[in-house]
Amino acid sequence: PICREHEHSEWTTRRMVLWPVVDLRTKSLSPLIKGEAAGESDDEVLRRLGLGSCLVCWLSEAELASPPSAARVALLRSAGCAVGPFRLDEAAKAREWLHAGALYALLTPDPATPPAELCAAVRQAAKDAALPAERLLVVLSPAAETTSEQLLLALESLAAKTGSGCRECERPHTVGAAAGVLLLLPDAAADAALLKRVSASLAATDRLLVVVSGASLSPSLARLAELHALNLGLAAPASLGPLPRRAERVAAPAPAAASAPVPSVSGGFWRRAEDVAEAPAGGEELIDAGQALAAAVRSDRPDGLLSTVVEEEGGVALGLVYSTAESVCAALRSGRGVYWSRSRRSLWRKGDSSGAWQRLCRVAVDSDGDALRFTVRQYGSPPSFCHRGTLTCWGFPSGLRALQETLQSRRGSAPAGSYTKRLFDDSTLLRSKLVEEAQELAEAEEPDDIASEAADLLFFALVRCVAAGVTIADVEAHLDARALKLARRPGNAKASRDSAAAAILSDKAKRAADKGPVAAWSQAPSAGALALAAAA
Repeated sequence: PICREHEHSEWTTRRMVLWPVVDLRTKSLSPLIKGEAAGESDDEVLRRLGLGSCLVCWLSEAELASPPSAARVALLRSAGCAVGPFRLDEAAKAREWLHAGALYALLTPDPATPPAELCAAVRQAAKDAALPAERLLVVLSPAAETTSEQLLLALESLAAKTGSGCRECERPHTVGAAAGVLLLLPDAAADAALLKRVSASLAATDRLLVVVSGASLSPSLARLAELHALNLGLAAPASLGPLPRRAERVAAPAPAAASAPVPSVSGGFWRRAEDVAEAPAGGEELIDAGQALAAAVRSDRPDGLLSTVVEEEGGVALGLVYSTAESVCAALRSGRGVYWSRSRRSLWRKGDSSGAWQRLCRVAVDSDGDALRFTVRQYGSPPSFCHRGTLTCWGFPSGLRALQETLQSRRGSAPAGSYTKRLFDDSTLLRSKLVEEAQELAEAEEPDDIASEAADLLFFALVRCVAAGVTIADVEAHLDARALKLARRPGNAKASRDSAAAAILSDKAKRAADKGPVAAWSQAPSAGALALAAAA
């Protein structure tokens, strides 16, 4: 179940079946992982792997000890990532990564920690580093001699006391010591009976997010279906398409030695670094990320097609289309909007003939598991999804999206002397209007006046954005990124900005006074603004 608050949650990690593992300690990604996207950069391949999943990113020692680079921040903003592993005694190092946009930090406790003391150790580390429990995944790698009862005791200690009833809620009162665990199971522990017990007592009741991996858990579609039925995720390396022929396979570089459990690059399980001489060159165990995503969706149609809602980044629904496992795979491999054409009975690569192509930004499964949502950035001249040349299959957009379209078209075609043309050409005028409208919004009191003044301010703000080539989606991306930050600025007023605004408003009043008493009366700044200018 999904509560109303999270019906449109961007990151639906609790419904993800496959969590692709990527080893970022290597200089470059293995060709086995890139698959059909072999010609793309590593950053773009990682983005596509994370389009419908949460990446499990294993960082190098150097990256663990420093804030994320600009390239890593870009990855965190384009794909959901769980990063680590951070030792509990160094949990503070995870804060910069969470602040930069990582969904989860992977914390590894001391293997010698008794199950009864695990919860206290995790809580203390999180408290000392000021880390929110809902953003933590504890990596557990039980020894072969660990019994099922001991493992369940450890998991129970980390779980919330009761589930929230919502598969997406990760609030302090619905989360235990951590949001979940990444369970690295040895052969002896990865049995069906144990997984069923973990599901029944923890995962199915929404008390703990459980992602498992192990040598016995081969990443096949059948295994994914079994784990999906148990509300468990599978962490395993994945690829973007068919692997090269055996004769063309290239051995992946061996990872650097480390004491923590690390993922093999092309195997579907986890090993300890000291047990790995080099990464295997075979790629039989990799699973196609697109097939894994499609396997998490069911269809009640006789033809088996998957209902797919296509929307823009801002949430504007563009249309309803259909997908198949083949089209989902093609979409992830190309990073574009690719669907299934019922009339042609073949792949429909949006924009191949019309030029109105789409950059794929996100793929999500709905709460019932019977529909997909493709979030895209629509291109074209004009950007249009419908065959009639409109942005949506329901006609033209309204509100801010319509205003943005109008301003984008007027930017290059506005007639000389028009007000919009003046705003685009005169940055000083535009700056003054932004300050004036912000003042009027601050002073408005009646609800309708507030709405009207906000509309004025948004108009000039959008002119400023369009003039700089910035879209509403770019603004929303910043808002989404800020929602994941752990620290907030004080938010106090800036004296220098107050002075600059006062100077602009005072100059406006002077110019109005020079034009006559009527103009002065209609354009004079408020008494509060003049007092501010005088004080400045």
